[in-house]
Amino acid sequence: MLKYSILLVFISLGLLPAMAQQELSTPFFRELWQANRTNPALFPDQKYVLGLPGIYNNLLVTNITYNDLVTEREGQKVINVNQAIDLLEANNLIRENLDIETISFGVKLGKLHLNLGHALKYNGFLAYPKTLPQLVWQGNAQFIGQTVPFGPDLHFLGYHEFSAGAAYQLLPFLTVGGKVKYLSGIGDISTPNTDLRLTTSDDIYQLKLNADYVVNSSGTLQYDGYDDLAFNFQFGNFESDQMFSTNTGLAFDLGAHLTFGKLDFSISVLDIGGRIDWKEDVRNYSLQGEYEYQGLDVAQGILDNQSELGNAIDSLKDVYQPIETSREYSTDIPLRSYLSVGYQMSDQIRLGALFYTENYRGETYGALALNGQLELNKLLTLGVTYAYRQERFDNFGLQAIATLGPVQVYAATDNILTVVNPADSHSSNFRVGLNLLFGKAAPILDSAERAFY
Repeated sequence: MLKYSILLVFISLGLLPAMAQQELSTPFFRELWQANRTNPALFPDQKYVLGLPGIYNNLLVTNITYNDLVTEREGQKVINVNQAIDLLEANNLIRENLDIETISFGVKLGKLHLNLGHALKYNGFLAYPKTLPQLVWQGNAQFIGQTVPFGPDLHFLGYHEFSAGAAYQLLPFLTVGGKVKYLSGIGDISTPNTDLRLTTSDDIYQLKLNADYVVNSSGTLQYDGYDDLAFNFQFGNFESDQMFSTNTGLAFDLGAHLTFGKLDFSISVLDIGGRIDWKEDVRNYSLQGEYEYQGLDVAQGILDNQSELGNAIDSLKDVYQPIETSREYSTDIPLRSYLSVGYQMSDQIRLGALFYTENYRGETYGALALNGQLELNKLLTLGVTYAYRQERFDNFGLQAIATLGPVQVYAATDNILTVVNPADSHSSNFRVGLNLLFGKAAPILDSAERAFY
């Protein structure tokens, strides 16, 4: 039936195997090259670093899991939509981030560290009220005499990030760093206005839609009528001709690292002022005003009765016809910050704690994490992480760094339970990376620094 197709498209946004950028384990490994992406003041001891291709991915689906939606009945997998809807809260969230790090390079020149890098980044964000799937699946009869909001807030974004950074050891215990990022947009679809409210009259069952809903798109959405709607946004799609588009922007990172004996502190703020101006293949679609439609339980009737589908949709087309324009627009990159503390308990054991915040789409998201590391030998370091994020306490992570000569391999997840039981998990997270490190850089101390030590 049509409603199954609509439902599966909607739910599939949250089940992609490849949005929350809360990377909570990498910042603890201060000697790891990837830690420079979370704090530009962190740099390995080696003089030269070459970062080879790596991947970071994070997926978050709040309130429901795969097993909440798909249940087993008489040995068969069936979709239990009503059960999933019952588990939703008033507001729900699906987020996904995919970073494909292509290549990066760093060099240490005494107290000065320089680095260059490129990454392909895809972000996804969908915030939706419970009333949206209720209307789509169960119809509007349950809301007679009520006005219910149901507009989703979405943002799908893809861009190239070219970065250049530097760090400098100002004092024997203080290193500061910064990074500038040039952003080249690949594609975007976003909703700056999300007000959709449906009123079902208890008199003659008249429907009234109050709308101030706007969808902006660049190279992603093309609407030429309800029968000709094209959506083209692919996570991880790499095309060289999109590396330098006319959709451009800038962002800045700042960070500091302080060391006092066995104790050290790190603080960083990432993507300051991050914004992309969209100018290429831009389309804007808006529903604004008040619309009326006669009839009870329209959504359910359309989806259930295929014989009446054509007439009902023809009527809705005439009433709810979006206005199309081509105005350039801008979208923001999430602003992130990290504050962490580490303690070197012994040569082999290190402990740490971290506080993370992210500001995005008018909301602030936070997380707390604890970490322990064990250096088994010069070849292998293992780590464990426990975190509180998105109002959940069941986040257990594992990390491993293997060093074989100049080759450094890193693998981490902030939620190992996803690997053990993915069907009951609300989030998945992993990072894998490969680096080449050359030349141990000896510290340069002047007379004042020697006296300090």
